[in-house]
Amino acid sequence: MTSYGYRLFSFQVFRGSKRTPLDLADCKGESYQEIAESLLKILSVGTAVGDPTDEGQAEVEEGGTFGKPALRVEGVRVVDNTIRATVWAGKFGSHEKAIGDVTESDTDIKDKAASNLFRVIFAFPEEGDIGILAVETIGPSCPVSKLARWMTKKSKDEATNGSNEGAWWRISVSPLADENRLAEMIREGQAQTLVLVRHAITAGRTRSVKDVEITASLAVSGRMEQTVKVVQSWYRRNKDTGESEEPGISNEQGARQLAAIVGPQLVNMDLDDGWVQIEDPDGQVKRVRPTQMADVFTYRLSEGQPPVTPRFYASVRETALRLQPAAKVGIDWPVS
Repeated sequence: MTSYGYRLFSFQVFRGSKRTPLDLADCKGESYQEIAESLLKILSVGTAVGDPTDEGQAEVEEGGTFGKPALRVEGVRVVDNTIRATVWAGKFGSHEKAIGDVTESDTDIKDKAASNLFRVIFAFPEEGDIGILAVETIGPSCPVSKLARWMTKKSKDEATNGSNEGAWWRISVSPLADENRLAEMIREGQAQTLVLVRHAITAGRTRSVKDVEITASLAVSGRMEQTVKVVQSWYRRNKDTGESEEPGISNEQGARQLAAIVGPQLVNMDLDDGWVQIEDPDGQVKRVRPTQMADVFTYRLSEGQPPVTPRFYASVRETALRLQPAAKVGIDWPVS
């Protein structure tokens, strides 16, 4: 049965290829909320096909749409300091036919993009350079990267639509981590194994290859809680890295910490990578390591049928308000 939920991301905006994030309230005299609303409405005019790069567009022009991803935005509306919209996302040629209750109602859709509808919410601070983006999930699918890339592409297209290139805006999104939810997922049994890896250099010194891989169960007495404490320490240390000169935890350091949980005989094996393997309720296997912690968080809301929009928004708002302090984001979410 298909599950419905959402994922939360922080987002920042940059001018072109520059690396300094902009105050979202002032992108060269205009708020990014106004810019984002305009870009989303541009993406509602037609279907964006393929990869949003010049090379991707050339592939569509030369080889057609078959097998290419498709995206279209609908229902863009502003509610106070949020933008809410829906996004159709799918792929051309992913299905051959839509069958009806009688044969005569069947429709050939080989040249269409079979798509699902995802709700998205952009929330903006009164001032500052970090906003929050919520994107609905359907099973394992979440079109956040496609949406962000197409918004950047359309911004650049608009800026170069003429003889002189103007300013354009690049949006960058990062998953919001959730320390408490991560510990809960491990304790609930979604994490069942630790994986420890050692790499070696090939004889020709041309590349690194996996030399040793060890899989250890978390069902052994005491390992579960020890693992929770180690993963929480990764989260806290890496979260505070930006505020101090102390570096974050590396994957190699994390591997040694996990090895110590499994047994002292593994500590001196020169392991250089390791992770906690998590399988979510949709059967997707994900890895939690010091440099990869936030992409496991999907907040499930319903099974079989999508939740009604008021419930979807209320749940997003509640989760975002809980995570904002740790992410150092200050957003006053509308009540509804």
